[in-house]
Amino acid sequence: MKRLVAGTALALSAAVLAGCSSDTGVTPTGETTTVTVQVDGMHYTPAEIEVPVGDELVVEFENTGLDLHDISFGNGEASERLNPGDTETIEVGVVGEDMEFWCSVSNHREMGMEGMIVVTD
Repeated sequence: MKRLVAGTALALSAAVLAGCSSDTGVTPTGETTTVTVQVDGMHYTPAEIEVPVGDELVVEFENTGLDLHDISFGNGEASERLNPGDTETIEVGVVGEDMEFWCSVSNHREMGMEGMIVVTD
């Protein structure tokens, strides 16, 4: 029984680690796309970020709003929660597929604080 539990735990750990991987199977270009994202009310500006496939994405997040905000990405990368006027740089990683981003504070995402990273050729 102990062997079965240990084997199951090992398999689950491997599955969780694989799911957290930022490797999208895309060949990195060696190029970096840097974008500034600001807050406008309960929206991000821009709400859509275009990134060439294989580029590393760096987001300069500026909380230009009046409330506490953050920015979280579909691959697990995220900023800290920032007070108005604060900024943070987030290295999102090599982008190989479209990805969502959103504010994880309270119900901000439901109020419209979300966006999309769109891969271009």
